[in-house]
Amino acid sequence: MITANLATYPPRESNLAQVVAAILPQVDQLNIVLNQYDEPLPAFAGEEKIAQIIPGEDQKDVGKFYPDVSGADWVFMIDDDMIYPADFVSKSIAAMEALGPRKFLGGYHGSLYYEPQFSLAPKALVKYLRYKPVNIADYRKPFRFYETLEQPTVVDQIATNAALMRGEDFPPHDFMAGSQKFVDVRLARWCFEKGIMPVCLPRFAGWLGEVRFEETIFRGFTRQNPPHVAEEIWSYAFKVPGRGAPVEASS
Repeated sequence: MITANLATYPPRESNLAQVVAAILPQVDQLNIVLNQYDEPLPAFAGEEKIAQIIPGEDQKDVGKFYPDVSGADWVFMIDDDMIYPADFVSKSIAAMEALGPRKFLGGYHGSLYYEPQFSLAPKALVKYLRYKPVNIADYRKPFRFYETLEQPTVVDQIATNAALMRGEDFPPHDFMAGSQKFVDVRLARWCFEKGIMPVCLPRFAGWLGEVRFEETIFRGFTRQNPPHVAEEIWSYAFKVPGRGAPVEASS
């Protein structure tokens, strides 16, 4: 069984139908968590493969971990501002299966953290002098979903905008609770603690797209560098085995 989890809220409704239309034919179950809604959306009423879930309180992005996914072979985490191709699910599962029997979290937008090194070059020197551990979220090498990546690559962290893992490895909501606006960090911590390797999957440029909304979590929260988020990042940053290196097939 292939399940996809999506959390949304009213300001993103304009792109929701497009996301649903793209994903629904590719999965067996689509869970839509309707944050800040009072009732299900009529547009999806009667669709057997869709479960519209209204949580008791606003889950924000933690909503992707709110539905019960027991029995799912694969669980996809998707966003309401993405453009997914018709082969998104099939190619993603094939890429994961090609990695072999180990436990993996796969996705298309990943991060490697780094610490600035001393240099006399003006820009590099300023970056080095300004660096503080609490600002670790600002020091990431991104593997962007819209750029080409030729080989599956081990990273510190995978974004939940286009990600998947086996159902048996999926974290429970109790673990993810309280990580609103930094679910990628909490998920990375889960993977590190459980020995699940985060891998950025190969793709060609433009295979995945994005719809731009004015408000984003990165601009509104991540750049503020909350100390408790930095503390969680440091629990796994630089510690993932093989980080930055390609994953050998059937390893």
